[in-house]
Amino acid sequence: MRLMNFQWIRNASLVALFFMKKSGKEYGIGKLKKLRLALDVIKNNKKVHSLSHWQQQLAMIDQIFKIPKALDGYVVECGCFNGASTVNLSLACAMVKRSLIVCDSFEGLPDPGKSEKFEVRAGSKDYYSWEKNDFAALGGLNGVKKNVSTYGNIYVCEFVKGYFENTLKPLEEGGKIPEGKVVFVFEDADLVSSVKDCLVNLWPKMQDGCRFYSHEPWSTGVVSIFYDKAFWNEKIGQDPPGFFGSGCGICEGISKLSIGYSEKFDKDKILASGQKRLYEWGR
Repeated sequence: MRLMNFQWIRNASLVALFFMKKSGKEYGIGKLKKLRLALDVIKNNKKVHSLSHWQQQLAMIDQIFKIPKALDGYVVECGCFNGASTVNLSLACAMVKRSLIVCDSFEGLPDPGKSEKFEVRAGSKDYYSWEKNDFAALGGLNGVKKNVSTYGNIYVCEFVKGYFENTLKPLEEGGKIPEGKVVFVFEDADLVSSVKDCLVNLWPKMQDGCRFYSHEPWSTGVVSIFYDKAFWNEKIGQDPPGFFGSGCGICEGISKLSIGYSEKFDKDKILASGQKRLYEWGR
């Protein structure tokens, strides 16, 4: 009973924090609109079976509202399952007048490589066993579109069907992302190889200061990618950016905010014009 009361208080606090923040002000999104959106996000996650929590989706929407209006670019979702997160991200994108590009096979995971078929979650006594076609959308692409049409805003969405290794590179070549501008990415790909596909093809197209959110902050395999110097230098041509929010999620059962991100930055610009950080001992 005490845990339930704590969860209710925490969830109410998260909603209050969201609509009280200044995010969205530049787009003319006031507190009342944000409160209504937060309530819709919660309701939609009950209507559409989701693998991400409404708290996580609200945190990402808050970040989308913080993207400067003058910064041109697209929101990209990689891995949507039944489209619950798509529904809520589409509502947010409509409010800030941005397009949402939804990438998924809609038929589940690709065949996992031998080295990534099993993953033990640190701090637990169980493990994941990934199988081909896991997390296939109910009704496939048409099922996702139906959910977005019913509960979200399908007019801001563009759907790209197929495995990331086959679709993300042609996404730019086909002109679906003009000038390669991306301002936000939500990746829920599960497999290390699929996360790498997302990074290789989307990170170079991201604007500086924008975030790449990952639904696998608990995964040592996924998080280690963001610190893999050989991978970043060879595949992307820069040093690894690091990762915020990695770990096992000590309070995950209470907060359900187990999500992390990496932020793109220009190292040379910071070294040229940034301020040297001074250590303040004794404080």
